[in-house]
Amino acid sequence: MMKRVRQSFFGDPARAFGTMSLALLIALAISPAKDFFRQWRSYQRGYLRLIATRGDAVTLHRHFTPGIQQIWIPKMGVVDRCGTCHLAMKENTLRDVRLQPYRPHPWVPHQLTEFGCVACHRGQGAATTVEEAHRSTLAWEQPVLPAKYDESACGECHLAELRSTPRLNYGRHLLAREGCVHCHTVREGDGTVLTATDDPPSLEHIADKTTREWVFAWLQNPQAYASTATMPNFQLTQDDARDISAFLMSQSTPLQGDTMQVPVGKSSDPTAAPMLYGESFCASCHATQNAAGNLVGGTLGPELTNVGSKLKPEWLAAWIRDPGHYDPETKMPHYRFTDQQIGILTGFLMAKTDSDLLANVHLEPSTPDQVAHGKRLVTELGCAACHRINGVKKPDNFAPDLTRVGSRSLVQLLFLPGMEHTLPAYIAAKITNPRAFGTNLKMPKFTLTDAQIDALSTALLAQSDRQQDEPPQYRQASHPQTNYQPAGQAGKLMADLRCFSCHTINGRGGDMAPDLSWEGSSVQRAWMVAFLKNPNTLRPALIRRMPKFNLTDSEIQTLTDYIMTVFQTPAFDQDSVPASFTSAEIETGRQLFYSKYACQSCHIVDPTKDKGYIGPTLTAVGSRLTPAWIFHYLKDPQALRPGTLEPNQHLSDSDARALTAYLVSLKGQPAKEARK
Repeated sequence: MMKRVRQSFFGDPARAFGTMSLALLIALAISPAKDFFRQWRSYQRGYLRLIATRGDAVTLHRHFTPGIQQIWIPKMGVVDRCGTCHLAMKENTLRDVRLQPYRPHPWVPHQLTEFGCVACHRGQGAATTVEEAHRSTLAWEQPVLPAKYDESACGECHLAELRSTPRLNYGRHLLAREGCVHCHTVREGDGTVLTATDDPPSLEHIADKTTREWVFAWLQNPQAYASTATMPNFQLTQDDARDISAFLMSQSTPLQGDTMQVPVGKSSDPTAAPMLYGESFCASCHATQNAAGNLVGGTLGPELTNVGSKLKPEWLAAWIRDPGHYDPETKMPHYRFTDQQIGILTGFLMAKTDSDLLANVHLEPSTPDQVAHGKRLVTELGCAACHRINGVKKPDNFAPDLTRVGSRSLVQLLFLPGMEHTLPAYIAAKITNPRAFGTNLKMPKFTLTDAQIDALSTALLAQSDRQQDEPPQYRQASHPQTNYQPAGQAGKLMADLRCFSCHTINGRGGDMAPDLSWEGSSVQRAWMVAFLKNPNTLRPALIRRMPKFNLTDSEIQTLTDYIMTVFQTPAFDQDSVPASFTSAEIETGRQLFYSKYACQSCHIVDPTKDKGYIGPTLTAVGSRLTPAWIFHYLKDPQALRPGTLEPNQHLSDSDARALTAYLVSLKGQPAKEARK
C-alpha cells in the first residue's frame, strides 16, 4: 500500500517536485487562513455588518480602524487590546445595541482611549481571544472582575470617598466600623492606615457595669442580646464562655465615681420618661425595637432594646450623669441632666429587658483554674485587639496584613471544594464564614448581610499592588482626619459635649450633622445663641436633631464667641455684601426665585404654596444666615459646601444680589424653618 502511495506521488523527479511544491503551497496558505479566522477578526467583520445598516453608517465606518487596537500605559504596566473587539465603546449612537462586544461603554469620567479596559476591569489585556482575555489561564490568573466588584478599580486610584462608588465607600466604612482593622493592617496607597471607628468598650471596670451572667450570655451569642451587635460570634463552648466570663470579672477593678445611688426620678406623668428620652434625641444615636419588631433609631451608639438586662442601675445612673468619667473616649455627650432627669431616664431604660436572656444562666463561683483558662482564651482569641483588659497586652500583628490582599496570588490560597478559583470568590467566602477554611482559625464569624459582604469584598479588592505602587499622577489622595482641637474653655466645652461625634470641624469629626468649619461666617450671632439654648424649636422637621444640652448662659456665650470668631472662611469678607436692600431689589429677587430659577421646586418659603422638600426650608433664612454667606453661596455653592446638592446656576452678580435681597427679607418664625 505504502509503496503504491510513494509511486503515485514520488515515482519520478517531476512528480516528486510537483508534490513538494503543492505541500509547500498548502503550508504557506495555512498561516493567512489561520489569521483570517482569528476570533477578533470575526468580531470586526460582525461589527462592520452591524453598522452597515445604520443611518450613520458612514460616520461609524470612518471611526472604525481595522486590525489590533492597543493602548499602552507603561507607568501602570498596562497593555490593553480590548478595543480590538469592543469597537463601539465610544459610539453613543449605538446605545440601543445590547449585544457584546458591540455595546457602548457607559459614561465614565475618564478617557477610554487613555485608560482602556483592564485598568478598571482587570483581565488579560494583551490577549486577543475571549477565553484568554476574560478568564484565568495557566499564564494569567486574574480574570475580568464580576460586575458587582467594578468599583474596586476606582479605589485603586481614588483613596477619598467618591459619590459614584457607594459600594466601595460602604466597604471601607465597614472595615473601620466592624472593627476589622483592630486585627488586620489596611494601609492605603498614600500610606494612610485605616483606623477603627467602632470604639469597643474597655473591660477594665466591667464588674461595675454588668454581671458575670450577662457576660456569659453575651459571649455565647451577642446577637441574641442585640441584633445590631457588632461583636462577632466566636462560637464558644459553654465551658469557654464560663471561663472567659470568670477571667473578665476577676480582672475588673472598681472605678471611683463609676456608680451612684439612683436618684428618685419617678413622675406621676407616665409620659414623662419617654418624653425626656425623645426630647434628648437619644434615638438619633441609639436604636430600639418597636412593638412591630422593627428597629428604629441611629447606629452611632449601641442598641438599647434590652439594655435593662445588661446594666446595673447604679452604673447606668452614673453614666447618664457623666459618660466621660467612665470612658474618656466615648462619643456620648455630657447632657448636664438634673438628678431627677437621671432618675427618670435610668428607670425608663432599666425597664427595657428580655426576660428570656438570662433565664437559664446559672453560674457557680469561678475557680482559679477557670480564671487562668479564661485568660489564655482571651489572649489566644486576641480580645485585647479591641478591648482594654487589665493584665492582657494588645497583640501586635495579630492577623494577616490586608494591604495588598486584592493582588494575592491564587497559588497562595486554599480553596474549599466546589469553590470558584478566583480571588473575589475567595475573599467573599472568607468574610462569609472564615472558619469553614479550618476549625482552628481564630477569625470569628460576623453577622453580615450579602450587601455588606459584597461591599467589604469590593473594598479589599481595591487593596492591590496597583494601589500601592500607583504613579503619583494617577493617585487621588484620601482626606485623613486631622487632629484639630479647639483651644481654651470653648475647646473643653466642645470636648465635653462631644461635638466631633456628629460635626466635622477643620477635617476632624463625624458626618451626622453639618460641617461647622465656617459656621461663624454662615450664621448670625443671635440665631446661634437661640439655637444653643433650644435647638429643638429651630429644626422641628428633622428626624435627627441636635439635642438640648441644658447649657448655662455662660457656656452658650463661650461657645458662641468662639464659633463666631474662629470658624470663619477666608473665601469672602463679611462686609463685602450690605446688610440691607431696597424694596425693588427684594421684589426682583422674589421674581427670580419663583420664575427664572424656580427655587421653590426644591425649597419652601410659603408652606401653604411651595412644594419643595429637597432643599432646606427658607421661611426664616434671613434670621439665620448672613447676607455675605447667602450671596457667595449662590455664586458657587460647592466652593463653600463641597458636596452640596445645590446646583451652581452660574448666577450673574446682579441676580445673586437680588436673590440675596429677597432671602435676607425672609424673617419668618424660626420654628417653621425645617432644616439648614
